[in-house]
Amino acid sequence: MNSWSREPNILYVGRKPPMNYVLGIITSFSRSNTQEVTLKARGQAITTAVDAAEITRHRFMKDLSIGKITIGTEEMPPRELSIGKITIGTEEMPPREGENRARMVSTMEITLTRAPPAKKEGEKRRHKTEAAVPIGPTELTSIEGIGAKRAETLKACGITSVQDLANSDPKALSEKLQISEKRVSRWIDEAKTALKQ
Repeated sequence: MNSWSREPNILYVGRKPPMNYVLGIITSFSRSNTQEVTLKARGQAITTAVDAAEITRHRFMKDLSIGKITIGTEEMPPRELSIGKITIGTEEMPPREGENRARMVSTMEITLTRAPPAKKEGEKRRHKTEAAVPIGPTELTSIEGIGAKRAETLKACGITSVQDLANSDPKALSEKLQISEKRVSRWIDEAKTALKQ
């Protein structure tokens, strides 16, 4: 069975080791903005397909999930015997010993889906917004970049509330704290914005 299909995003699993198909899955997802890849297997290759899907999900692409699993049964078609371009004939799959009907084989299709990538900038913005939302209009820790230690330092300099910070001179405060005036200016601007809300 050939592992590459003419159909996009479908891999036919055969007798190769599972890692060959893992590479095929990863390649299929990286070729374009593919959101799903289907593994098709039958007979003994089903275990290889399951192994390849699980290895890919747990070791290499942790954002993958099993979208759908389809199981079924197919009647084995006659096989053509050929050498190069010369066709010799067809071979019927004989029934197993004690059976008088055509041979059936189990089939499985595993569809792996990838969640759309989350926008990292949106996540950063959301976290900044959450941190910038004032807890209370008087708490210094409600200002982004001011933690408990920095709030204690500010209190030692006479700034005990957001109101005090908003009324501060950036240059004088940056000299007292020995940090950049730009950072202090951001805190002051944020304090003024917090008080307006």
